[in-house]
Amino acid sequence: MIARLRVPGSREHSAAAGSGKRGRSRRGGFTFVEALVAVSIVGILAGLALPNMKDVLLRAQATKLAGDMEVVRVAAASYNAKYHAWPAETAAGKVPPELVPYLPANYSFVRDGYELDYENWSLPGGLPGDPKTHTLIGVSVVVTNPALGNALVELLGKAIIFSVGNRHTIVIDRS
Repeated sequence: MIARLRVPGSREHSAAAGSGKRGRSRRGGFTFVEALVAVSIVGILAGLALPNMKDVLLRAQATKLAGDMEVVRVAAASYNAKYHAWPAETAAGKVPPELVPYLPANYSFVRDGYELDYENWSLPGGLPGDPKTHTLIGVSVVVTNPALGNALVELLGKAIIFSVGNRHTIVIDRS
């Protein structure tokens, strides 16, 4: 077996002697400038993501609202299928008593950011442009946030028949 000789200044000697660094040693971690750059990048990314996140949350709330309107529409249509009549008009935020059996338990027309309203409009003279239509049945929503109303209109498109201010109505039936 041949023994190796360690010569001062050679790589083997440096590795055996320790770290091999002479002079200043650097501690682990980041410099202030590196940390500042990292925080700036995270801030820029958050600034880009935050408006998108608000838009996504608004569209999600509009989808929930559209679902609530659909629940009322199905309940009214179910009532009509059974009794061949439509429930009577009630005030905004009030559940028509006739719809209670057709709605989920403890269903409320008053929600966070909006209020539902079941509509039963009698038109004795008919609709302008359609005098044979004497009744309109619909579901309206009154929103507190105009951006939510705009998101709903964008989501439902042509399904929204009437939009006046912060009130948006979908017609269920016209007869």
